[in-house]
Amino acid sequence: MSPITLSLEYTLAAISVAGLPALFVVFVLKGALVGKIFPTSVFLSGYVVLTAPTHVGAATIVVLVTVAHVIGQFAVYTGSRRYGEEIVSAVPYLNFDPSSDRFRRVGQWFDRYGDVAVFGTNVLPWSRGLIAIPAGVSSYPRRRYLVHVGASTLLYHTVYVALPLLGLAAVA
Repeated sequence: MSPITLSLEYTLAAISVAGLPALFVVFVLKGALVGKIFPTSVFLSGYVVLTAPTHVGAATIVVLVTVAHVIGQFAVYTGSRRYGEEIVSAVPYLNFDPSSDRFRRVGQWFDRYGDVAVFGTNVLPWSRGLIAIPAGVSSYPRRRYLVHVGASTLLYHTVYVALPLLGLAAVA
């Protein structure tokens, strides 16, 4: 057996043992804005390519990462509801200033569009999660927040799992 084949087998074995729990942790951190330091969409798509799950397995992955991401975002929402915009300074690896133009724009989107902003910003890769802060500060209803974030995150992760599966099916 060649060293490349052996290392690939070890990698696949490690992924099969630690894969789903590791995905859960990574996506909780991503939802909590801590995971912004690495591209989880690439990580998720790579995991799908390496494991080539069945349809049930793919659905399990989508649900798992969605729940994890929503838990992380809800932590930011709850923290900003309790502590205000200052919660941003407590999040490690997040270089984001509450007085910046970007933060003000997110707040303006939320003030202007409400539900649509909560849903929409969770479908766009570069704005995901930031809406949790103005939503929490404004005491936006918890249930509505969870419904909009959950639905948009489910849609987002479904795409990131479906695309590599479609690619694998096209190659096969």
